[in-house]
Amino acid sequence: MFAGSAPFVLGQEYSPRIEDRVEPADVYPPVVEDSGEKRGGWELGAVISAAYDDNIFLSSDAPEADMVYRLAPSVAYTKGDAKNGEGFFIKGGYRPTLVLFGSNGSENRVDHQAIAAMGWQGKVTRLTYEGAVQKLGDATADTGRQTDRIEFENEIRAAWIASEKVTLELAGGQREVDYADPGFFDTNEVYAQTAVRYTYSPKTELGLIYQIGRFKVDGTGPQDTQQVTGNIQWQPREKIRVDIEAGAEHRNFDNGSSTNPVLQGRIEWKPRKETDIYVSAYMRQEASAFFAGQNYQVNGVTAGVSQRLGNDWTVKLEGGLDKNTYEQVSGTGGGNREDQIWFVRPALVRRLGEKSDVSLFYRVSENKSTNTSFGYDQQMIGLEFNHKF
Repeated sequence: MFAGSAPFVLGQEYSPRIEDRVEPADVYPPVVEDSGEKRGGWELGAVISAAYDDNIFLSSDAPEADMVYRLAPSVAYTKGDAKNGEGFFIKGGYRPTLVLFGSNGSENRVDHQAIAAMGWQGKVTRLTYEGAVQKLGDATADTGRQTDRIEFENEIRAAWIASEKVTLELAGGQREVDYADPGFFDTNEVYAQTAVRYTYSPKTELGLIYQIGRFKVDGTGPQDTQQVTGNIQWQPREKIRVDIEAGAEHRNFDNGSSTNPVLQGRIEWKPRKETDIYVSAYMRQEASAFFAGQNYQVNGVTAGVSQRLGNDWTVKLEGGLDKNTYEQVSGTGGGNREDQIWFVRPALVRRLGEKSDVSLFYRVSENKSTNTSFGYDQQMIGLEFNHKF
């Protein structure tokens, strides 16, 4: 789900995908930020947070509260201009996150997140590699518990500017999730993609993308996929930006086949200098790590507003809704679970000079699941300090 040559962006945990998945996790700045400013060299930063969480294991019937402390230093390096320049470019970053629990010391862990991107751009050709790896241990809605796992993503993409307005692309990639618990089901996906992009105007780009792939889950037969989507990147005004890709995916699996909509998109609007608004949406299929032979359709939307108050204070409000519908695609079983997850997260941010800020945040979330073993209620309140050296 790399979006062409789109910049790295942050979901709830760092991921190179355009993704704002409603999951119970802290929101950290991206390891490598893409502010649009041309810069290079080394960048160092750190995030420190302390939060009270009333349901650290996402339990449906026996929630356990604890203080959770996080220390996350980061290092990043950038050379060259990946957007507009010619020649070689490279960017990469790494962030370990020490996670400490006040009363549940046996759950202490170190998460790791790393990204890399490099490539070469000429007058009519472009070749890029993008990759990411992360080792995480947070609780997920699918498993309903702390879930140690390693996630990999890699993609190589070549582009040729066939004419002033037409660009042709070929890409291939691989995604993998390996779980530490042998009772969970690892996944692996490989795909190939071709795309035609048309620059309708300086402010509008249209794209048509075709993708084939093979998706493997432990203990089941392979799932073969074909996907056709259309993409629009539109910036009608300096303060409005639209990036939407939508279409359909056909998937063959052991128990038959299905066709489902796919969507990933984001709209950003800056109505005033002090105000930022965004809305994002997503629809896709994922494999359950907990239930053998089951996929689930993910449909969700998130939105947020940020309002600056004077020079140093900013108030933020984010929220989202996620609906996950499970289906048995291999073997026999129920496949009748449905989750409806929502969250609201207000925050008050105080800037401390040019390189630091501290925020007070509150997050409330609920999962209304038809399977009573997986529903949960969760509330968090905490402080977060962010500094760039």
